[in-house]
Amino acid sequence: MKLPHRRFLSSLARPFPERAGAWKRVRMPEERFSRLDGGAVLRYFSLPSPAPKLRGRRIAYLSDLHFHASPDEIRRLASLAEKLKELRPEALLTGGDLTGDACDLPLLTSALRELAGSVPLALAIPGNWERGKSWISVDTWRSVYAEGGFELLCNGERDCGCFSVYGGDDLIHGDPELPPERIPDGRPRILLTHRPDSVVSYDCGDRMAQFFLALCGHTHGGQWRLPVLGAVFVPSFYGRRFDRGWFRKSENGTAMFVSSGFGELSLRGRFCCRREAAVIDFV
Repeated sequence: MKLPHRRFLSSLARPFPERAGAWKRVRMPEERFSRLDGGAVLRYFSLPSPAPKLRGRRIAYLSDLHFHASPDEIRRLASLAEKLKELRPEALLTGGDLTGDACDLPLLTSALRELAGSVPLALAIPGNWERGKSWISVDTWRSVYAEGGFELLCNGERDCGCFSVYGGDDLIHGDPELPPERIPDGRPRILLTHRPDSVVSYDCGDRMAQFFLALCGHTHGGQWRLPVLGAVFVPSFYGRRFDRGWFRKSENGTAMFVSSGFGELSLRGRFCCRREAAVIDFV
């Protein structure tokens, strides 16, 4: 008997339109941006700190690399690594789909080492391209990323000193679990998920009130955008609602950033949609 697709095995992998309505798009001014080699930008944002001990700290965020070892990709990553060495963030958080094809994994680990070497801590989560390869176990992915200097979180939490990060599994191809209840010491928490849809699925009761920031990707910002009209297509339960940018939950003020990503794979090229990484300063 054929087993059902994973998406039907999780009660979280479905639309929650009433929850999605609580998240409103907000304008978060971009402090500045740096151009990177290979046609990408590094964007700078400032976010109010939820705790005094977090003020003055900095993190970097990267999602959807879809690495397949092209010369442009290698130049972009080298340029980003050099910039991170200069900016000295506390951690580099990545939002899944760093990999493209399984045959490129040895080259991926080499590229990741350069990134991980530019920061004190590098964290990763699985995306649909990792978890969609059903013949590769989570433990194998954990080893692949460890060779590249990254710690893989899959339904797990990492103590980062003045804050903690909870990393979820992919909503559709993985086995996602609701984040655990608030940690006892009240340390500020960041939610790291591949899809903005996961944030909406987790948003039951006051669970999202435990996080002051959620970081997502997957959408590529639509990748192909038309002037005025915006994204042509976004792979989400909610259409183009969470295509890219900043959102805030009205009840508790939790902020969500959806990145346009750093690469592409299934659909080549971009139009009116920059490849991006982000730096966030807590002020």
